[in-house]
Amino acid sequence: MSRIDTLPADQGAVLQLLLRQGRPYGELSGLLDIDEAEVRRRAHGALDALGPDETPGLDPERRAEIADYLLGQQDASQRAATYAFLEGSAGGRAWARVVGDELRPVAGDKLPEIPAPAAAAPAPTATAANATAATATADGAPTATAPAAPADEAAAGAPPPRLGAPRSSRLGGALLLGGLAVVAIGLALFFLVLRDNGDDAPASPAASTTATQPQAQVEAQINLVPPSNRKSLKALGVVLVQRAQGQDQIIAAVQGLPKPKSGGYGIWLYSGPGKAQWLGFFASQDNQGRLLARGQLKAAIGDYREVLVTREAKGNPPRPGPIYLRGPVQTASNTSTSGGG
Repeated sequence: MSRIDTLPADQGAVLQLLLRQGRPYGELSGLLDIDEAEVRRRAHGALDALGPDETPGLDPERRAEIADYLLGQQDASQRAATYAFLEGSAGGRAWARVVGDELRPVAGDKLPEIPAPAAAAPAPTATAANATAATATADGAPTATAPAAPADEAAAGAPPPRLGAPRSSRLGGALLLGGLAVVAIGLALFFLVLRDNGDDAPASPAASTTATQPQAQVEAQINLVPPSNRKSLKALGVVLVQRAQGQDQIIAAVQGLPKPKSGGYGIWLYSGPGKAQWLGFFASQDNQGRLLARGQLKAAIGDYREVLVTREAKGNPPRPGPIYLRGPVQTASNTSTSGGG
């Protein structure tokens, strides 16, 4: 299991979108309907949790700068400045290596280079120092001397410091995915229960149910993002499993899916080809076009590894159709369930 899957849900969702789709903070803030500063805060919180607990000599401002560097959120001049800082900072390189190793399974080759330490220059004699000061390049700019590697730097090939334990966070204690979370856990839920078939899927908002929901305990949460073969799809979703009045309920909200010509989008519990449970179609949508569903969950969410949103031509399909969104099950103890396949 990737340590990214153990992050608090709001941080993990933002980080997945940044890494998989390469969006800038500003664009992601519009998609999630939250401030750009909040997107950046969640992204930085995620990288802090993935990094070592202590990095001597690296202050929070520099750590935030390196986080933006790793996530591709800097312009050319900022990248050059951060690269130069990393060349001369043992702590900065150590932190960046640890975090980069955690991001690489998702980001792949999109991560920027983490430089080797700058070579130390021999101490110049007085005459050599004067000559260096007077030396200039052909265009008149003075020649920069590379900074010496810090004394506490280990050899370039030395392993990074031991990973620290991830910071803990209650599953339901933070805002999840902006407007989607508000829809999913708000006091008034404006949608019907899951439908068994996909015929004549409603194109307009369904009749609303405005009864206030009783206090419920969140048992699991799933942040849905496009699979790797649909990286260009600008869609996401949130699924909550909560217990109220002695029953498990599933609540789902997704946005950004293309309108199907026939059939509709449905929800699966999934742990591999041999273990998939069809739950039903999204039953309605709100006035912003988000697909919504709620219903009683009879299956044990802990028995499944992830949730899929698929396009299906008709009800009760024997196996999942084309996958448009998927996400790992995160239980209230902030761990993902394991499964086959």
